[in-house]
Amino acid sequence: MNQDGTRHHERLLSFTTMANFARGYSPLYAAIMQHMIAWIQDDQVIDEAHNAGLTGRLASLRSRVMAFLDRPEWTNDLDPVLRLAAVLHRMVIDGDERVEGLRNFYRTVGGKRSPSEPGFALTLVRAFARVGDELLERAGSWVIQSNETARGLIWLLPAAVLQIEAAYLLELGASAGLNLYAEHRSYTLEPADGSPVSLGRAGAKQFVIPCTGAVPELVPAATAGPEILLRRGADASPVDLDNPETERILAACIWGDQPHRLQRLREGFALHRELLKTAGPAAKVERRVFPEDTQTFLAEALPAAPRAPVILFDTYFTAYLNDVDLRALERDVREFAHTWTLRHGLPWLWARFEPARAGESSPHTGWCRWFVDTWSRGRHRRIELGWAHPHLVRAEFGPGLAELESLRGPE
Repeated sequence: MNQDGTRHHERLLSFTTMANFARGYSPLYAAIMQHMIAWIQDDQVIDEAHNAGLTGRLASLRSRVMAFLDRPEWTNDLDPVLRLAAVLHRMVIDGDERVEGLRNFYRTVGGKRSPSEPGFALTLVRAFARVGDELLERAGSWVIQSNETARGLIWLLPAAVLQIEAAYLLELGASAGLNLYAEHRSYTLEPADGSPVSLGRAGAKQFVIPCTGAVPELVPAATAGPEILLRRGADASPVDLDNPETERILAACIWGDQPHRLQRLREGFALHRELLKTAGPAAKVERRVFPEDTQTFLAEALPAAPRAPVILFDTYFTAYLNDVDLRALERDVREFAHTWTLRHGLPWLWARFEPARAGESSPHTGWCRWFVDTWSRGRHRRIELGWAHPHLVRAEFGPGLAELESLRGPE
C-alpha cells in the first residue's frame, strides 16, 4: 500500500474509532459514521440510495470525500471526521432546507426520531447528495474548538482539595475559554460507594459525574472554589466570546443528540455576559502558538508582583502536538513554574486532562488521563488522579486524590 493509500486507510479507521466510541454515548453520531464508512468503502452501498436514484450523485462525491480525508494538513486522523460532523450540525441548526429531513433526528433542534429507524440511512444520503460539495468546502476551513464546559472540573477539584483561597487562572489551548469560569458552575461527583460531593457556586445541578474510587471530603469553603484574580487563556485559533456568532459555531461542535451539552454551553455564555457587567475578572483568550509562545504567554499574563498561587490547566490540548513539541511545551512550563515559585515564594498547580499518547494505554477507549503537577518551595510533584471520559460524563479515581490532599500539610 502506498503512502496515500495508507493515509486513506488510517482516516477510514478514524471513522470506525469514532463510531465505536460514540455508540453508547451518541447513537446519532455513531450511525452517521457507520453509514459514511459503508458508502466511502463502496462495498455495501446503501440499497435505498440506489432506489432513490442517488447512486450517481454519491459516486461523483465519493472521490472528493476521499481526497478530503487524505489531505496532509490534518493535525490528527479525527480532525476531518469532527469537521464534517460539525458543519453538518451547523446546517441543521441554521434550518438549511437541503437537510430538513435530518432535523427529525437531531435532538438539539427538537428532533425525536431515532437513527436506528430504517429511514435514517436514506435521509442521510439524500442530505449528503444535496450539500456534499458545500459540506466539504466549509469543513476544509472549519476550526474545531474544544467547548466541553464540563472540563472546568479539571482544575476546580484539585484546587478544592488543596484548599486554594485565591489564584491566577491560566489555560493552555483555551479555545473558547468558558472553562475559566468553573467556580461559577456546579459539579456533582457521585461515587459508587459514598456520598455525593458538590463543587462550584451555581444553585442548580449542572454537571453530574458518576465515578469510582475514593472521593475526598471537602470543607464547605473549599467547594466554592478559589477567588480568581485573573482569567487568561491562549490558543492558536482563539474565538471571540463577545461575538454573537461564536455561540452558534461552538453549538455546532456539540453532538446533535445531546441537548444537555448545548444547554450547558448556553449557560456558559450567559455567565460570561453576566461577569462582563460586574467588577469580577472576565475570561480573555489571546492568540498564541505552542510550544513557541509558552513562556512568553506565562510571563505576560502574570503580574510582576503576584500575591496568590497560579493554577494552569489544559484539556485535550496536547493531542494536537507532536511528541517533539509536547516535550518542548512541558520543558518550558516546568522551567518557568520552578523559577517563578522560587522567586515569589508561591505555589504553582498545573492540572492536566489529556488523551493517551501512542504507546500508552487507557482503561477505556478515548478516555483522558487526569493528572497534576505541583511546585512549592522548589519541590516538584506529579500526581495521577485517575481517568475520565473526555466529556466528563464518568470518571475513575485512583489513590492520587488522597496523595494530593496530603500536600496541604497540617491544618
